[in-house]
Amino acid sequence: MPHLIIEYSETLATEAQVSALLDAVHDAALLSELFPDEHIKTRAVPVRFYRVGSDDDSFIHAQLRIKFGRCDAQKKSLSNAVLVAIRNQRWAVDVVTVEVVDMDVASYAKSTV
Repeated sequence: MPHLIIEYSETLATEAQVSALLDAVHDAALLSELFPDEHIKTRAVPVRFYRVGSDDDSFIHAQLRIKFGRCDAQKKSLSNAVLVAIRNQRWAVDVVTVEVVDMDVASYAKSTV
């Protein structure tokens, strides 16, 4: 925990840029001091088909799924840190959004091998 899921317009970036974005978002979460490094799971998902209103604006959306228990100030700080990390990558993107989602601990299941 947490799960940091970054969706982005598929045509926006090269593999190297996506790798740098993953590192930047992962590091922002780590620097928040809310989670140990080994608990942070970061992934990027290219989106080929999408629509933003009546336009075809490019986008990056980061969903930060964390266990319940962090206060609003911690969540806001995390959200802002990730937003800055994304913007610092300087992608030619029209819209960047970040949201923190509290996961339901009662329904979360995990298995390691």
